[in-house]
Amino acid sequence: MTNKEKIEFLLKEEGIRDKQFLQSLLHDDFKLEWDSSNGNSVLDKNFILNLSDVINANYEISYFEISHLIEDADKIVVKYNHRVATIENPTEIMLIAKVVAIWSFKEGKVIDGYLISKPS
Repeated sequence: MTNKEKIEFLLKEEGIRDKQFLQSLLHDDFKLEWDSSNGNSVLDKNFILNLSDVINANYEISYFEISHLIEDADKIVVKYNHRVATIENPTEIMLIAKVVAIWSFKEGKVIDGYLISKPS
């Protein structure tokens, strides 16, 4: 799988829900800098693995509408909307965030990321 295909799988094929996939995707030294409405956070691989559990526990449906996906050497830039339906109300799909992310790869794994999200 190419780096671009890995990010597409993460977002289009529910890779975010698959801890085994995430374990293989993220480098042990993974770091994510996330600018959100709550401020700036620096997160590690364990945070992302735990985020997978949170998504699985709270959302019946979680998907990403990709509008831009650009690859340049060992970097992938992706712009997408994150939509979900809660377990309590699985028929109502809501836009929860608009996101731009930059992923950097090392040895075939994501070593770091920079993410900007805006709530809908």
